[in-house]
Formats: sequence, structure tokens, C-alpha cells
Amino acid sequence: MTYPDESNGGSGRPKEIALYNPALLEIKSKYYNDIRRYSIEKDQIKSLEDFLDIVINFHRIPEKTVLISYTDPIEKDELPITNNNNLQKAISSSKSMLRVQLFKESDADLMYQKLSKQHEKKISTLQISAPKEFRQVSSVIDADSLPTWKRRVKLMKHASDKPLGFYIRDGSSVSVSEEGIQKKPGIFISRLLPGGLADSTGLLSVGDEVLEVNNISLEGKTLDQVTEMMIANAQNLIITVKPTTQPKPIQRLNRPYVSVQLRIKRGADQASGRQKRDDEDVAHKRSGSTPASSKHAGQY
Repeated sequence: MTYPDESNGGSGRPKEIALYNPALLEIKSKYYNDIRRYSIEKDQIKSLEDFLDIVINFHRIPEKTVLISYTDPIEKDELPITNNNNLQKAISSSKSMLRVQLFKESDADLMYQKLSKQHEKKISTLQISAPKEFRQVSSVIDADSLPTWKRRVKLMKHASDKPLGFYIRDGSSVSVSEEGIQKKPGIFISRLLPGGLADSTGLLSVGDEVLEVNNISLEGKTLDQVTEMMIANAQNLIITVKPTTQPKPIQRLNRPYVSVQLRIKRGADQASGRQKRDDEDVAHKRSGSTPASSKHAGQY
């Protein structure tokens, strides 16, 4: 845009006015029906928390915890801003203006529903759900190094306030050793909350014995101590369990081997019997007597 240079008496010599300042960030923010447009210095934005404080103050939002998303200038997609990396990407991708929307934390479903609908328009055959539902909730680790009767499960809450979704109790387990049957105390899963984190993994069951918490053995520990350990590691909990349902051992069939042995033994006995009778016949012939069993010859 150009304006007459008034210093030259309005002779029409143009004077350029800078409309873009790289040190400033133009923002258009929307909080429901409240729309604001303003500029802030980029140096003021050190983190996502700083950016949210600035935007919240402009809208005079009483809640200090809000959710925020921005409009991608190229794809026109609405994308969430959840960390500093997302924020820097939003700022760097914005050309002339950064367009953001704010939502109350209680309206998180409304925000994610809006984000998922735009993907459904692009790919009608693919069902896209809320991004928070894509988060991995569990994994089996160290499967190659553990015996088959153990299972190590990693539960991931992703900074969620939801509980892990299972209860534990103390009890006793029975083991068989060289000294015989032994009974020792243990910690067991007593209940799974339907739809909870532990239940949704499909890797834990009621009755599973908990052997370790984050690679620390629970031998000799009380129920209260184990509870404190799980609470302290709730955000990244790794538990090693002895599943209540153990894999069936491979059964080897020894009957063919036994039958072969029997056949060999019987064959050897029969051959020994025939040899004995032949020896007796030779002995009787030499002595000229008749064996007592000769009258039964051929009757078997």
C-alpha cells in the first residue's frame, strides 16, 4: 500500500508503509462468540503457558485452563495445540495471521468432535475418532526374556487423571519345589473396573498375582507398601504378573515307545522259549526218552 509523500507537498511521490513486522505475531482468536484481533511480540512467547496467558487475558476468561487449536493456512485443517512443539509449528506456518480457537476444558469432547468431523469430510470411507482415543494404553514388554508363566505389562495414562482401573488384595499363593508344596503371601488383582484402563488392555485378569512393580520385587512387601509404589508410578506403571490362566504344557505321548518295548520283550521271551524247547528236545532224543509235553505238540 502506498500513500502520497506529504513532505513533497503531495506531489504524488509514493512513500512505502511497512504493513508486516516479523517481530510481531498477528492473532485472530475466537472464544465461542467472542472474537478478538491483536498483535503481540514474538519474544513474549517463551512457552505454551505464556501464549495461553496472553490469549486468556485478551478474552478475559475466568478459567485458567483452556484448550486451544489453530487453523492450518495451507490445508485449512483445525489442529490442536497441546505442547510447545505444536505452538512453534503453528506460529511458523502462519503467514499473515495466526487463527486460533479456545474451548473450555469441560468442552473437550466438542473440540475433538469438531476436529474429527473435518477428517470425515476428507475421507468418507475412513472413520476418524477423537485424537485422545488413539493413544496407546498398554504394551507387553520383555516377552522374549521372561518365562512363559510371567507377563510384564506397561500401562500408560498419558497425564490423564483417570484411575488405573483395578484393585489389589493380599492373599497367598502355592508353589511346588524340591522341598514340597509351599504356601507364601502375595498380592493379587481382585477387581477390574469395566471400561477402565486395565480392563481395556485385555492383558490383566482378576486373580493375577502381581510379582513386580517397575522391576521391583514385591516379595515381603505389605499391601499398603505396594499401593504406595503403584501410586508413585501411576503415570508410567510397569507390573509383572503371574496370570491366573497359565498356558498348557506340551504333553508328550510315550505309549508308542512303551508298546515297542513290550513287543521287543515279548519277542525276546518267545525266542528264548523256543530255544529252550529245542534244547530240551535235543536232550531227550539223546537220552532216548519222550518229552512229557510232546502229546500237545501243535496245540496253541
